[in-house]
Amino acid sequence: MAAEMLVNMLSKSEHRKHSKHSLLVLLRTVGSSLIVFVCMYLLYTANQQTLTYPVGLNPSVVTDLKRRKVLHYGHDNTSLIQRSALPRYQYFVSSLSDNPASKFYSVWNEEATIRKSPNNRTIIVAWNSTPKWPPKKPCPSMPGCVFTKDQRQVANADALLFRGIHGFPLVYNRTYFPTVRHGHQYWIYMPYECPHLTRDVDLASYGGVFNWTFTYRNDSDILATWGHVTQIYQELAENPPDPNRDYSKGKTKLVLWYVSNCYKHLSRFPYAAELRKHIQVDIFGGCGNSSHCEKKDKQCVIEHTRQYKFYLAFENFKCVEYITEKFWDNSLRNDFVPIVLGAPKGDYERFAPPNSFIHVDDFESPEELANYLKYLDQNDEEYNQYFAWKTRPPNTLPASWDGRYCEVCKKLLQASPTERKVYTDLDRWWRGGKYELCEPMIYDGSYKHPRNAVHFH
Repeated sequence: MAAEMLVNMLSKSEHRKHSKHSLLVLLRTVGSSLIVFVCMYLLYTANQQTLTYPVGLNPSVVTDLKRRKVLHYGHDNTSLIQRSALPRYQYFVSSLSDNPASKFYSVWNEEATIRKSPNNRTIIVAWNSTPKWPPKKPCPSMPGCVFTKDQRQVANADALLFRGIHGFPLVYNRTYFPTVRHGHQYWIYMPYECPHLTRDVDLASYGGVFNWTFTYRNDSDILATWGHVTQIYQELAENPPDPNRDYSKGKTKLVLWYVSNCYKHLSRFPYAAELRKHIQVDIFGGCGNSSHCEKKDKQCVIEHTRQYKFYLAFENFKCVEYITEKFWDNSLRNDFVPIVLGAPKGDYERFAPPNSFIHVDDFESPEELANYLKYLDQNDEEYNQYFAWKTRPPNTLPASWDGRYCEVCKKLLQASPTERKVYTDLDRWWRGGKYELCEPMIYDGSYKHPRNAVHFH
C-alpha cells in the first residue's frame, strides 16, 4: 500500500512538473510572438513617419507641417498634356487647383518673416558655384538683384540657388547644406539640364529640401528655358527684317548639322543615318568632319553656315518641353529652317514662333522628310513661308523676357510674404509620376567612352 501511494505521489509530482514545463514553453512562445509583434508595429509606425515627413526635411519645416494644416495635394490621373500646358507665367499654382503636379509638393500659409537683405537689395547666393556659374552679369537689367558666390552672405540672402549636377551630392547629405535655414529664405533647385543628366542623383532623398524649382519646364516655379519667343521678337523689333527678303538667295547647300555628343544610343543618330541615305547632310563637330573655322572665329562660322537652307536641331534626349539652344540659337538666329527632333510637336507649337520649324514626327520616315526638303529646295516661295513669322508677330506675347536669371529676381520680388512651399517628392515631380517625362534610353557603360561613340564621315 505504501509503495502504491509513493508511486501515485511521484506520478502527480511528475505531472505537475510536466504541466509547469508546458506552461513555461507556452509563455516563452507567447512572449516571443509579442516581441515580434511590437517590433513590427514600431517598424510600421517608423515607416509611416518616413512617408509623412520625407528624408532631408528641415526640422523647422517638419514642425510647421505638424502645426499647420496643408491645404490640398491635388488630383491624380490628369493627362501629361494638361500638366505641361500650365500658364507660362503663373508660376505658383494654388494647391486648391486641379494641378496634378501639386501632389508632389505642399503649400501652406504662415506669419510673414522679415527679409534681412541690406540696402533693399535682392541677394541670391549660388551655393555650389563654379568658375563659370553663375555668369558675371546674370541680370544686368535689374541692378538691385545681386547674384553672389560668397557663402558668407547666406544669412542675408533672399534665396539660395543649388545647381543639381556636377558635384551635387548623389544622396541627400545634410553637411553639404547651410547649417541654418532662415525662415525668410527660399532654397531653389536648378537641375540645369533634363532628367537623363540627373539620373545618378537619388532625388527621392531630397524630399522636403527645396522650396522652388528652376528648370526649362513651364510648370517650374521659375522658368529657365534656353530661349523665348518674346526675346526673339524683341531682337527683331530692334533690327526689323525686310518683309520681302528672299531667304533662299545665296543658299546653295541643303542640310547642316553641328554635333558633339556622339553617344551611339541617342535616338537622333539612327534617324540622321537613315536621312543621309536620301539627302545630303553635312555633319561637323566632334561626331563629323572638322570645320575649317576656329571656335572663336564667328565671322568664319557665319560665312560657312549661311550656305545652308536647313539645320538639324536634334536634341540629345526626347523629353517634354526640352527645347535647347540647338533650336533657339543655332537655328532661328541664323536664318535656317530648323528640322526638330526631341520634344513633342505640341511643345514647339506652344513655345516657338508660328510655322518656324519642321518636326520629324510629321513624316512617316526619314525618306519622306528628305523628299519634302527637296521639294522646298525647288520651291522658293514655299521655303520662304518658314520665315514669315519674322514680320508677323503674334497679337499677344508673354511679358518681357530678360533671361532666366532675371526671372529669379522677378519671382522673389513678387513672392507672397506669407506663402510657403516645399517639394515633398522632388523625384517624381522632375521625372514624372510614372517616369514618363522623358523617352527611356540605353546606358551602356561610360557615356563618353570611344567605344560608344558615333562618327560620320
